[in-house]
Amino acid sequence: MDDFEKEYPGFDWKNTPAYKHPGGKDCPCPKHEYIREQINFTKQVNQKGKEPSKITLKFCPDHYKVYTQEVIPAMPLKYRILTKIALKLGAIQIEQLKYMESELCFYCKFGSGGHDKKNELPPMR
Repeated sequence: MDDFEKEYPGFDWKNTPAYKHPGGKDCPCPKHEYIREQINFTKQVNQKGKEPSKITLKFCPDHYKVYTQEVIPAMPLKYRILTKIALKLGAIQIEQLKYMESELCFYCKFGSGGHDKKNELPPMR
């Protein structure tokens, strides 16, 4: 985060749509880092797709909005389609938490800059 601010001083990455960021999909900002994490997570889920498993992603209200309005639309077409299919089939469920339950939020817990950041992914159900 500090490196990004030094490299791009004054750039408002939070309020700028992801597609307008410098470097496109390779932008080093936290928003694009989160998108890359979600793509990797989707790849892992799809590689284990031989056996049907259900995944519930829980997001606080802020990250729910970011995931549905920015992360999914910014994914490459292949992963965007796979994610939408998985959502329709119920293989992936997205749950919006209340602000009081933010400690259960997938991004707050496992994403970059989260309060309780972990390097490993949550256990699959």
